[in-house]
Amino acid sequence: MIFFIILAGFACTALNAYLYYAYVVDSYDFILKYSSLSKELIADRYRDLYTFGLSLGLATVLIVLIIAILALFVTHRAAGSVYHMKRVMEEIRSGNIKARVHLRPKDEFQDVARSFNEMMDELQKETAGG
Repeated sequence: MIFFIILAGFACTALNAYLYYAYVVDSYDFILKYSSLSKELIADRYRDLYTFGLSLGLATVLIVLIIAILALFVTHRAAGSVYHMKRVMEEIRSGNIKARVHLRPKDEFQDVARSFNEMMDELQKETAGG
């Protein structure tokens, strides 16, 4: 999932760069070609345009990386919870009916783990009393 987020982000960065070049730089070329500005002012305008384009590209890459890192944390919390629940279920299937799901406080699926543990408590009471 993280790979696809980064891939999509770099595709957006490439599209952003293409649109920037196709519209802004071409417009600058046309406008400055027929302007009466001095060579130094035209060079300054191109330097400003280059700086803006570089800043835009770096900001886009930074945003993509931030989104990828956030997605990594979210998927880690969800995947870790699912992995732990699966491991507990396998342990119960192996005969340890006292095994319970204990997730970290910020993990996803807290309500599912709580319901699973309550179900196992009820089943354990029924098998002990019956």
